[in-house]
Amino acid sequence: MATLEKIRQRKKILAIVIGAALLAFIIEVGIEAIGRSGGNSAAAKVGNEKIDIMAFQRRVEREAADDQQNNKQTDPAVRQQQVLDEMINEKLLEQEYEKLGITVSDDEISQLMIGKNPAPSVTQFAQQVGAKSPAELYDFIMNPGKQGVQEAQVAELRNEWNKLKDDLTKQYKFAKLQNLLAGCMQANDIDRAQMAADEAVTHVVTLAKKDYSTIPDDKYPVTDEELKAEWQKLKPIFKTDEDIRTIHYIAVNIEPSQEDIAAANKIADAAYIALQKGRGIDSVRILGTVQIDTAKMVQKDLPSKVRDFFANAEVGTTRRDSTVNNHHKMYKLINKQASLDSVNMSYVVVQGDAKTQQAALAQLNEGKTLDDLKKAYPQKVDGKSNEWERIYNVPDSTKAKIANATVGTYFVYNSSDQGATLLKVNEKKAPKTFYTLATVSYDAYASTKTSDMLRDKFQDFLNKNKTIKAFEENAAKAGYNAVEMMISPSTPQLGAGMYGQSVIKDSRKAIKWAFDNKKGDVSPIFSDNNNVLLALAIDDIYEDGYLPYNFTQGKEMLTQRIRNSKKGDDLMKQYQGKAKDMNGYAALMGTKVDTANVVFTVGAANIEPKVIGRICASKQGALQGPVKGEDAVYVYQVVKEQKAERKPTKEELDNRYSQSRGAQLFANPRNIYNILSKATKVTKRLIDFY
Repeated sequence: MATLEKIRQRKKILAIVIGAALLAFIIEVGIEAIGRSGGNSAAAKVGNEKIDIMAFQRRVEREAADDQQNNKQTDPAVRQQQVLDEMINEKLLEQEYEKLGITVSDDEISQLMIGKNPAPSVTQFAQQVGAKSPAELYDFIMNPGKQGVQEAQVAELRNEWNKLKDDLTKQYKFAKLQNLLAGCMQANDIDRAQMAADEAVTHVVTLAKKDYSTIPDDKYPVTDEELKAEWQKLKPIFKTDEDIRTIHYIAVNIEPSQEDIAAANKIADAAYIALQKGRGIDSVRILGTVQIDTAKMVQKDLPSKVRDFFANAEVGTTRRDSTVNNHHKMYKLINKQASLDSVNMSYVVVQGDAKTQQAALAQLNEGKTLDDLKKAYPQKVDGKSNEWERIYNVPDSTKAKIANATVGTYFVYNSSDQGATLLKVNEKKAPKTFYTLATVSYDAYASTKTSDMLRDKFQDFLNKNKTIKAFEENAAKAGYNAVEMMISPSTPQLGAGMYGQSVIKDSRKAIKWAFDNKKGDVSPIFSDNNNVLLALAIDDIYEDGYLPYNFTQGKEMLTQRIRNSKKGDDLMKQYQGKAKDMNGYAALMGTKVDTANVVFTVGAANIEPKVIGRICASKQGALQGPVKGEDAVYVYQVVKEQKAERKPTKEELDNRYSQSRGAQLFANPRNIYNILSKATKVTKRLIDFY
């Protein structure tokens, strides 16, 4: 029988026996007028190569369809950014492959797809569609004429096969790049000797330190000129790959009022009364505003809060859950019955008229195997043996056929003039008790009156506070919270990456507004997220490739560094030469003497790395310090050096090298993408379109 018929018949069996169904969704995602971008249709530019906006959009639509099919909810802006980053990484890799001459030959990909040991993903794909092997599936989809099948009938399978081939080609190329990198980063004898020496000695030290955090900040003012000078020293860390905006935004949650909550409680009360009195759930359904879900399940799958309650409850029993965050939930036990759950079956699909079907049935019940029938009826028979299937959710008529079947004997499950499905029940598991449970939910929501009131109040605030200064200073007085945030064109959502702040879904339009307007502007209200009203003000715009010295977070960090340095200088003057031993310095510092074990490669808690280096280079017994660090002033003394009991093996040293400075550190995907993106100019332009 043709492979296509095998697939059709197998899907038919699964649909009948298991009741499976596939849903397809088409997602339409619009692009704003490309003309706004000045005719440039690139979503991004990687080196001299462009990523076309339409190719990008097609990829986004495929991802959206996959998310929909998998019941995965993703903010469109987040999906767009993820897809663009994937396409940029792919472009970076392709450019690197070309530079290094990394390719995958036809023979290599052929071995991965249809060789003696094909890739697991290919084998799995072949099995899913009912083929014996990847080679058989390949022959079918590439030579459909041999099976008497039209080209159009295998088009979808061929597309899936080619996509799998492309994916494997990419994976194999990337593996070659990783192996190349790993081979270039191997420890030599000098590396091993250095690592062994670094780990060979543990320095036992006594120390006293004065933390700068214990000294008041107000004694050490920081000037604007000092900030600029410190910024210049650290300039590389302020480099940005994209333009930056600093903004303040206000998010007003559209929440139900007390009046709305009271109305919701009445509806929930009415729903529960109807649920109690009604024989089914139709009496609740007529309310229209509640959500009703009915499911059939075994006891262990019942909701945990009501599992024990319904285990021994009578049919028709109801239970109301406690209301949490204005969310009402109630249950009704619709039915409870013992039913077959899992059955082990064998099935044979026979292509042919009634005579052929009956002959095959007779031979099977005489002891012939599936393989025997395949030989007797070439290309007309296929099937599976000893397959466990769950049948509790199939139609009663189907379940009855299986339940009443004689164990060990094939019977005609269904048939037509073209063929039949023959089933044999091998084993039935003991019936289980199944509960049909209706779950009724209702959420309190903001009424139109409440939503309008919240919008009117927010709009009144914006009308009275049209400058950025007023927007920020008067927010709290009006009951709002103006949140400061730094955004780039690649920021998909407001609140993303901010500690203590909720992500605001569907906020990309507000972000785009910030890049289309000027410093000091205050936005209108954005309400793309049905649960949030949003407005923002632009504090500053940074477009020269470096964040300035005076942006909020940077200024705080620079100020702390400068102030700590001043504290350190002051403490060094106070302590230098003023004591002769550890106890004397500890008394000056107002602290106590601590003991620590220091290994150069491991470090020690609460000791800065540069001080660790000094400790490991110090002579035993000599009092050292005071030493100015970045966070404290230290005085220390190495009291003992303990040599390691055993020397690390070559394998251990090689592994540590790989982890700290070799393949494991640099050949992982994230670091490879990071290295390539820094070596190649990447320009993202989604903000021009979305």
